[in-house]
Amino acid sequence: MICGILIIATAGIAGPAAAATSADNAASYVSVTKLTVEPEAFMPDDTGIITVEIVNSGTVPVAIYRAEILSPDITVLNYQIYDSVGAIGPGNSMQFTFHIQPKVAEGMIFPMFYLDYTDAGSLRYPVPLKVDSTPITVSVIDAPDSFSAGTRDKVTLSVSNPRDNSVSSVSVTPGGKGITTTQSSSFLGTLEPDETKTATFEIIATEATNLVFDVSYRNGLNQHHSVLTFPVTVGERNTAAEMVVNNLEVSQSGASVTVSGDVTNAGLQDAKAVKVTVGDPAKPADPNPVYVIGALEPDDFSSFEVTCTVQGASSIPLVIQYRDTEGKLFETTVDVTLRSSAMAASGAAAGAGSPQGMPSGNLGRQGGFFSFGNGISKIPFTEILIIIVACIAVAVAWRKGYLARAIEKVRNRSGR
Repeated sequence: MICGILIIATAGIAGPAAAATSADNAASYVSVTKLTVEPEAFMPDDTGIITVEIVNSGTVPVAIYRAEILSPDITVLNYQIYDSVGAIGPGNSMQFTFHIQPKVAEGMIFPMFYLDYTDAGSLRYPVPLKVDSTPITVSVIDAPDSFSAGTRDKVTLSVSNPRDNSVSSVSVTPGGKGITTTQSSSFLGTLEPDETKTATFEIIATEATNLVFDVSYRNGLNQHHSVLTFPVTVGERNTAAEMVVNNLEVSQSGASVTVSGDVTNAGLQDAKAVKVTVGDPAKPADPNPVYVIGALEPDDFSSFEVTCTVQGASSIPLVIQYRDTEGKLFETTVDVTLRSSAMAASGAAAGAGSPQGMPSGNLGRQGGFFSFGNGISKIPFTEILIIIVACIAVAVAWRKGYLARAIEKVRNRSGR
């Protein structure tokens, strides 16, 4: 009887130990097979998700009491959601999702995934989590030095992602006092690590102001903004087209005046719809009241000729009109004097009314015996011919010996 009691007691002690050993052995087949952290790198105050997947690769179920994330560096927003889990069957998997928020502003932290078994011990698995405060960067890569009031000017931005993880839903929105744009925003989409994209806006500024670009993006589910402020100066653009007039010639016959010359685009932008005419007191007249040149590229030029009528004026305005690439009209005015043409006309009239005859002195050939005057009609052909004939005569006399005998006679007479 005593032996029977001892056998029963021994069996009672060995039973729980064997059961515990069996539970521990079953729990050893439970492992973490997948871990995801979203976003891959947090920014300060971001919230995110840690997802842990476990699998029971054993042959018997394993009872799980609870699952949680433990760390003083994070806040678990859905704390105690897995305080009662249940059992995971053989060959089955189970997922645990934790909504968390890091408490640190920068660096790596390692919160612990903790799985507490009902009949065995526990499973601990560290979760690497990175917090990076680096924002995406935005800069102006092309903009005019000065904006022309009421004219569309292009501004190009560069948006870059220097982070180790991608950001999504990137968009750029321009704004500012006195600023109007042809598009309200530009959507760039996803920026991968070290990727750069550009956005171009047509900006119309009416006053000196600050042009503000708001770049919004998502890091995981978290909305962020990077703001760039760009000062805008309104004035004359030093790159605009600039009309310069050269080689002006004026001819006048009574009240009719013809003005001709060259127009050059000395600016750095194209000039469109270039045309030349005259202003008051001159009146455009046929055959060329307005001379249309068309487009002039930078450093390009074109000749023109306009005709007009004018009464009693010493000068007239020459008007050059053109448009920029946005269609805005510009006008340049050059004063053209009529005095030289009037004096030439009066001089011609005086010459026609003077008495006929040879002019006195050197008026016919100013500048002396060999002067050519002002044209081919003034070349002294007669004098040149006389000199040529004299040279030929001297050469012939020398070859015939006449020149030597003449010199000898002169010497003999000198000797007497």
